[in-house]
Amino acid sequence: MPTLILGWVFALAVTCGPLLLKFLNYQPVRRCAVLQAVSSFVATGCWLTFGTAAISAHEHGLISLLSSVLVVACLLASAAASSFLIVRWCPDEQA
Repeated sequence: MPTLILGWVFALAVTCGPLLLKFLNYQPVRRCAVLQAVSSFVATGCWLTFGTAAISAHEHGLISLLSSVLVVACLLASAAASSFLIVRWCPDEQA
């Protein structure tokens, strides 16, 4: 459980920290930047949570190695796809 909490705190700091600093320095924050930060936070946190759970399940003999690798690969692919979708929704606001 502490590893899970630290993973989500790390994801929050890495994905939303720069946006918070920009906001606190009175610089404009765009809607798509907030959407990108939230999406990255959720994707990174879910990837750490479910990826760790899949690897742990393999170590305990609950699932095969192939299933564990497929779970982590699908999580990574969904995170990448969500990032491309957000860039496509807001092409003119990317800087």
